[in-house]
Amino acid sequence: VLCGLGRTGTLHACEQDGVAPDFLTFAKGIAAGYQPIGATMVNQKIYDAIVSGSGTFKGGYTYSGHATACAAAVAVQKVLRGPGFLDHVRTTGNVLAARLNDRFAQHP
Repeated sequence: VLCGLGRTGTLHACEQDGVAPDFLTFAKGIAAGYQPIGATMVNQKIYDAIVSGSGTFKGGYTYSGHATACAAAVAVQKVLRGPGFLDHVRTTGNVLAARLNDRFAQHP
């Protein structure tokens, strides 16, 4: 599952292709792999349907609501959204891409 959470140079990989999904799910990266946590984001249309329907989204896992995992996720999100973080990822990614192209350009 490719979602990114900063690893692709944008917060979510789909942003690079101009894709706006109805549902976006992600897990390990939200807490940098240190805690078991996952999340689902929905667009406004889906959110409005949930609110006007039952008002609740029935989703859960055996580790839902784990306080330490939630704290880890909040801490990671602060870093991901911090000043210069994604710029650094993009710069580093461009350097890696250039080096890989130099090394393997003759091997399509």
